[in-house]
Amino acid sequence: MPTADQNESLRHAAREVLASRPGIALPLPGIRRRIEQANLIDGKVADEDLRAALAVLVGLGQVDVAHDKLGSTEHFKATSEGVLAFERGQ
Repeated sequence: MPTADQNESLRHAAREVLASRPGIALPLPGIRRRIEQANLIDGKVADEDLRAALAVLVGLGQVDVAHDKLGSTEHFKATSEGVLAFERGQ
């Protein structure tokens, strides 16, 4: 189980990935891959930890989630609030 600091870092990393490409909705594996490729956090990212981080960001209104119309895949996208918070370093 990640520590509070690791959870916070993962939330920041996920928001950075999404806010750096506003208007683009990404599925969970795409977000994880970008976090790992950019070395935004140490080590591998577990899907359940990333899903929890995204749930917090959705709850804060910084990320929206939509389901694929032909399936159940979730796609995540930064909101205007999320982009501004990222740009302001909040």
